[in-house]
Amino acid sequence: MNIWINKRVALNDSWGPGATHTLTTPLGQQPEFSLRPRYLRDAQGNPQLAHYSIDFPSGFLADGWRGINFTPMGTIPVAGITGLPPWDPSQGAAYRTVINAASVSLGDSRTARLEGVIPYLGPQGGVGYNKVRLFYVINAVQGPTPDLVVIKIATHVAIPGTVQARQDGTGHGPPR
Repeated sequence: MNIWINKRVALNDSWGPGATHTLTTPLGQQPEFSLRPRYLRDAQGNPQLAHYSIDFPSGFLADGWRGINFTPMGTIPVAGITGLPPWDPSQGAAYRTVINAASVSLGDSRTARLEGVIPYLGPQGGVGYNKVRLFYVINAVQGPTPDLVVIKIATHVAIPGTVQARQDGTGHGPPR
């Protein structure tokens, strides 16, 4: 998972109800964040990657992201996201179509990703939790910035007597 070390991600686009409350920023702009590796030492003193923490400029993510850790999971690269034109807002529909079409790969527990849980305040008050998955897609875009980060959000909503999850938010942007 070395592709994630010290990467800065600035999202180009986000959509869906989960993105509305998880990827909305106090500044009203698309989110921006950096991933920082965190290590544990083995018996010989060698660092072993444990997880990634999030750093972000003030106002570029909601407060629920502060102190969140993302755990590396899966081993298979993302499939089905290739040949995208360089990002431009006029290409939004094309990006959304390709990302949505890759839902089988993005939903496979074997696909390489980072996972974390982000709390948020619901519209009626109360705290909800989103499972946020970050996927690094190599050579997804034609041009000078070929890699892409796709964010998938599953909202966990409190229903009397149970908790339900539904896939309902997505975003993307280039790693830098």
